[in-house]
Parts: sequence; C-alpha cells; structure tokens
Amino acid sequence: MSPDYQLVAFDMDGTLLNSAKDLQPGTRRAFEAMRAAGTRIMLASGRPIPGLKKLASELTLGQDLVLAGMNGSIVVDQATDREIARHPMPLDVTRALIATAKKHHVMVMIPHDDQLLVEDSSDTHAQHEAAGNDLTIRDVADLSEVDVQPTKVLFVGERDVTDPLLDELTRDYGDQVELAYSSPLYLEATAAGIDKGSAITDYGRAQGIPLSRVMAFGDNGNDIGMLRTAGLGVAMGNGIPEAKAAADLVTTSNNDEGIARVLSRYFKFDTSDIPA
Repeated sequence: MSPDYQLVAFDMDGTLLNSAKDLQPGTRRAFEAMRAAGTRIMLASGRPIPGLKKLASELTLGQDLVLAGMNGSIVVDQATDREIARHPMPLDVTRALIATAKKHHVMVMIPHDDQLLVEDSSDTHAQHEAAGNDLTIRDVADLSEVDVQPTKVLFVGERDVTDPLLDELTRDYGDQVELAYSSPLYLEATAAGIDKGSAITDYGRAQGIPLSRVMAFGDNGNDIGMLRTAGLGVAMGNGIPEAKAAADLVTTSNNDEGIARVLSRYFKFDTSDIPA
C-alpha cells in the first residue's frame, strides 16, 4: 500500500535547515521513515543544481533526492542525474529586466549551469554565491547583453533599492516573469508560471504522482507557489505572513522540530524526544 504522500518537498533555508544550518534530529529520522515508505524527497531551492548537490552532500542527505533548483526552473533526479525539466527565460525579457535593474543601481547575478555571470567578480556577494554553490565566476562586461538563456536572474540589494525595482518590474513585466524574494537581500526572477510549485507539477507529471499526494514545507516568499500547489502545504512557524496565509497548516519553527511534528502524522519514526 502506497503512503498517503508520495513526494515531500522542502525549502532549505529557514525550513529544512535550522539556525545552525543543519537538520533537526527528528527531521533526519523522518527522512529515514519516508525512504522506508518509498516516498521521494525533493529539495526545492533558489540555489542552482550544483549548489544543491554540494549542500546535500555536506548534510549527508543521500543520493536519491529530487533537486528542484533555481526556484523550480530546473528539476533533476539526483539518483539518475536525469534532467526532468528546464524552463529558460526569454532572452529579450532577461535583457530588459537586467537593464531595468542597472537603472536602479541594483547588482545582478546570473547563475547558469556551473557558472555565475557577474560584472564584478571581486564583489563579496558574487564570491559568496559562487563559493557556496560550487560555481565558477565568469566576468561579463555588460549583463544586459547576456549571451546565454538563463532560468533565473538574481537581483541583490537592500529592500530600499530592490522594492522600487520590484514595483517597476511587476508593472512592466509582471505577465512575463515570476518575481519573489528568497531572502531580505535576494529578489529573484524566473519565467512566467515557473516557481517551486511548477517544479512539483513537473516532477509529479513525469512520475505519475498526483498533486494530492504531495506535501511541501516552506517559509518565504519564493515558497508560496509550492505551498499553494501541494496537496498539503505546510508553513513553518518562523515563516513570513504571506507564506502562512498560502499554507494549509502552520507548524512550529525550523528550530523546534516543525517538520517532524507534521511528518510523524503520516510516517512512523521515533518522536519520544520531541516535546508535545
């Protein structure tokens, strides 16, 4: 008999990872229980695929994960290394977004396959992003003339400069792109209709898993699509109000076994050390 949920998707920062950037003990036991039940585990992140592979290895999460990187615009089955979906942004739209960002003096980074395209490789944000995601920095003289078709564009800056950019991009290109904050510093753009929710749909369609048999956990703006799409969307107690409003239920925080408390209702594992 198949489990109630055949796919469980997790955002990373603020959700699967606690404040120490590790998994809670109950979550690790839940992973073992899901695998034993035959349920697939998806890591859904703004990170590129190389970054997700690096993080999964460092956290010893196994080699049988589904990786939904770049806010769901690329989906890879880690066990077979098969790319299930890729949704590039139209090049003309990409260039227009970047030109608008430059007008607002907002830094732009483009993760593409195993590279990070930037105009200033010495920038600390670029160096941090590349090192953390196993990417090679590629200097580009003018990103608004980019010569690759990326699946995500990343805008970097404090909210006082990125909020006006978001307003203009939403007004002028809101029907052509998805725009969401993944952190206070990162505003991210993907093609219209492409987000972590579409990643769940892509994988479910490829594997014959109905959305009603999918559970998703998230905490931030770029998780909202996933929380709405999954049969059961769970927002973390530390999540933003918009994520909680999009979810079917709200659990405790990423530091208080919020994931294990929910998964223990559907999978059998030891919860004796988790306070009621």
